[in-house]
Amino acid sequence: MLDRVTSFTPHGGGLDGDDLESWSTAELKARVLALVDGRHDAKQSDKLALLDQHLAPLFSELSRRNPIPRAEDQVTAVQGVWTPAWSTIPFHDAIPGRVFDQSYQIFREDGFYANIAHHVPGQKGGLLEKLRSVLAGCDLMIIQKYDIVDGRWLIRNIGVEVSVVRADRDLDIPAAKAWFAEVMKKKGDRYQEAADSGTSDLGTPDFSVLDPAAAKKLGKTFGAQPEMTNVYMDADLRLVTSRREQTQRPSWTIGVRRA
Repeated sequence: MLDRVTSFTPHGGGLDGDDLESWSTAELKARVLALVDGRHDAKQSDKLALLDQHLAPLFSELSRRNPIPRAEDQVTAVQGVWTPAWSTIPFHDAIPGRVFDQSYQIFREDGFYANIAHHVPGQKGGLLEKLRSVLAGCDLMIIQKYDIVDGRWLIRNIGVEVSVVRADRDLDIPAAKAWFAEVMKKKGDRYQEAADSGTSDLGTPDFSVLDPAAAKKLGKTFGAQPEMTNVYMDADLRLVTSRREQTQRPSWTIGVRRA
């Protein structure tokens, strides 16, 4: 049975939904991860082609088997740290140099979670990569509030934190969790007040350390109220659809539990 996963290449033909019904859930998950392996930084058009041609039937079959379909039950299951294995969210490319395996989504029990990512210059080789030890990078955290309303996830952007760091300083899980905890210790009460009052933020976030183009994209994204649906969730894998506006095509994210 494992050969179905290991022998597959994404350049083959499409998948038959009827055939997938005979696959185990473990096989489906392994096929999904094999398809996206090494493709997190592909062009958006290539990601969408991969989604439409190969991933869609796998996602559909996993969604049909979702072991935790109720949003109310997902709250406990989602607690902890997740890393995106692959995503079609355009915002992931808004700020250059995103280090995908140092990107985390951390859920807390108090209804807050953070999307945290490490960004460094010179990710694709060349002179900038050689100069990383003397260049500045940044850690970016978007703090959000989640609630379950009428069986759906309600997401609100609450705050943004940007920390300028050495480009060669990695952001591991303990450091990301400690940063989130520190911010919430200092500003948690204010963030809760903002959430309770129904406002999106505590004023305009300071994006001055970012280049103007990235700051503009981030500001537009921050002002939205995104939708999120866990179409599949188990102990170690999430398939998430999200969109910033009703008119947008839903984006897909494959999340893998890290802690």
